[in-house]
Amino acid sequence: MFTDEDLEAAVIRSAWNSQQSAWETRGCQTADVHCAAAEVQTVFTTISCTQTEPQDSITESLTQLNLNPDSPETPGLKEFLHKVEDTVIRELSRNASSHAFDGFWVNQEDRSQPVSRTVSCLHRLQHPRAQESGLHVTSVSWSCTGSVIACAYGRIDNGDWRTESSYVCIWNLNRRGLNHKQADLVINVSTEVSVLCCHPQHPALIAGGLYSGELLVWDTSQIQDPVMAQTGMSADSHREPVYEVCWVPLQRKGDFGVLSACSGGRVLLWMVDSDSGGFVLTASFSLVGQQVPQSSNAGLK
Repeated sequence: MFTDEDLEAAVIRSAWNSQQSAWETRGCQTADVHCAAAEVQTVFTTISCTQTEPQDSITESLTQLNLNPDSPETPGLKEFLHKVEDTVIRELSRNASSHAFDGFWVNQEDRSQPVSRTVSCLHRLQHPRAQESGLHVTSVSWSCTGSVIACAYGRIDNGDWRTESSYVCIWNLNRRGLNHKQADLVINVSTEVSVLCCHPQHPALIAGGLYSGELLVWDTSQIQDPVMAQTGMSADSHREPVYEVCWVPLQRKGDFGVLSACSGGRVLLWMVDSDSGGFVLTASFSLVGQQVPQSSNAGLK
């Protein structure tokens, strides 16, 4: 079944030494890089200094006070600042919210130019009935908002007592469609008005003095009946024309009284009683001729 058999051997010749590989070497070189170093130096130098000098002894003392924080404070300065702090802050807040000087510009650069060139006429307000009666403008007062102006009419051509009726006119300058010849509110007054003063906090309240010696407070928010308080002709009221009226703060915070002065030298302090529609006299002063300074350089405030 199986038999032996001899076969020829297969031979594969090696070719490792019959072929030779070829080798070749290559090379490259970049061009030379040129470098240069340079320096610069300023030739001239300049140093400038300045120093202000005290103009007087007060400036010098204040300068030394600022340089030495351990130096004692000026006597009374701290107490004064604490005393006026609330008042100053209140006035600054009111000025920040006021529009009284919006659009007003003053030329601070060229002092040689007259001031009149930086002031222009924005409004020319008129009341025809007052002009027809020949009345004069006797007083003008701005409201605390800075947008409402109140104007009083009377006569300034003679000093006799008169019973001629007059007017208090009010214009809102920020109102759209402002009519220069028609006031927003006209208050008829039985006697000529000599002075007006708007309330420092309530824009609707206006105090006024008459040539008859009476004192009134009008509430312009009440168009039908604006008279809020009136002194009338009493034993405590003025006997001469009232030429000055102003609102003054009272001891109670937020309360204001009305201070009035007449040509006879009486100065009266009133409290407004809105419930009864009248005034309550709280203080009275009298200025006689001997108390008035006779020097021409002295002024009466």
